[in-house]
Amino acid sequence: MGKNAGHGRPEDLGSRIWQLAWPAILEMGLHTLVEVVDTAMVGRLGARELAAVALGSRVVFSVIFVFAAVGTGAAALVARAVGAENRQEAERTAAQAVTLAFLLGAVMAAAGFWAAGPLFRVTRAEVTVQHLARDYLKIVVLTSPLLLPLFVVSALLRGAGDTRTPLVLAALTNSINILGDYLLIFGWGPVPRLGVYGAALATAVAQVAGALGGLALVFSGRGILKVEPRRLLSWDTRLAGRILRIGLPAALEELTFTVSGLALLFLVSRLGTVSLAAHQVALTAEGLSFMPGWGFAIAAATLTGQHLGARDQEGAFRSGWLTARYCLAVMGGMGLVFLLWPRWLVSLFTGEGEVIDLAATCIRIGALEQVPIALEMVLAGSLRGAGDTRFPFLVSAFGNWVFRLPLVYLLTAVWMFPVWSVWVITVIDWLIRASLLLTRYRGRRWATVEV
Repeated sequence: MGKNAGHGRPEDLGSRIWQLAWPAILEMGLHTLVEVVDTAMVGRLGARELAAVALGSRVVFSVIFVFAAVGTGAAALVARAVGAENRQEAERTAAQAVTLAFLLGAVMAAAGFWAAGPLFRVTRAEVTVQHLARDYLKIVVLTSPLLLPLFVVSALLRGAGDTRTPLVLAALTNSINILGDYLLIFGWGPVPRLGVYGAALATAVAQVAGALGGLALVFSGRGILKVEPRRLLSWDTRLAGRILRIGLPAALEELTFTVSGLALLFLVSRLGTVSLAAHQVALTAEGLSFMPGWGFAIAAATLTGQHLGARDQEGAFRSGWLTARYCLAVMGGMGLVFLLWPRWLVSLFTGEGEVIDLAATCIRIGALEQVPIALEMVLAGSLRGAGDTRFPFLVSAFGNWVFRLPLVYLLTAVWMFPVWSVWVITVIDWLIRASLLLTRYRGRRWATVEV
């Protein structure tokens, strides 16, 4: 077995889980900080500006995550190669994945810039909100040809067992973003006050800087993986097909999440600017709990892939199950915070009393979904690490399109219930998804998936 797979005594496995998880948790925290800082600072400008950034940032980063699912397929292959101690195969896979990322990033930049105007007209939000969201999206989406390779490189490093380097890259990105937000949103000295435009520029500059740093690292070979620039000009149809075959269901899952999330946001926008702003604040606050969930999911995916690469199916099962137990404990604690101190939490992001009242109700309801979210995230991560990306996609499609969205449409568009009703439906949705994934995981069919 590869040295990174983690095996032997249970305490060795537990130690390996934490070694992989804590940098990933902190990385997710830093990525979340981009949204948190934008929300907190723009929230001081007013509800319209807050709603516009909510729409614009949600669109651009959601689409990025769809395209970045290429990294999911490549990371699963890299993890297996590392588990089998085949470094050459790992680096060949990484090079092909980066090439795909550059191509898809260029497509996204062109399509996103063109579609920005028509997209936000669909929301029926206030005209001012539509225009500000459009301009935000046009600025940030132009960074896609570099931003997408950054996300893929980070996924590849995690698949190889290095979760610390993506953390360093996220620290660089967010430091620049925070400084840029402060200078450009409110202005300072000779720097003019740019408001929403400043938030977009700060995010764009920060993401480009992080991307350049990540690409320089893998091109230089100083990290755990090396991508030789000359390999970016070559094309391996068979390898690209394997990457896409595993990554496509993950991309469809992310697309399902993205489109349904946008549809949900558009439905909420019909309830008014205050409801939309409160919903976004509650989502941002809840995003804090996703940090440990995402970190443990990364650890589960990496260990599952490496164990299977070393032909240790029992070790793959144990690593995912133990990781889920750790995540349940941590996110359960976060749920208590949401339940007991919701007003304090949401007041960090806005000073408007009406928004605080409504957002606090939403986040208190959201406390009930933390345990099922923990279970869903880790078990889905384990399945993706095994290359079984199809089942998590089917579960996500069912939860979003068959259950959540139809009910939310009835509650908000037909019966005009307040925005907190959306969160009640979401709790039930996560319970269903966690149950389905638990059944799949305990059946162990994922351990025999061909990659």
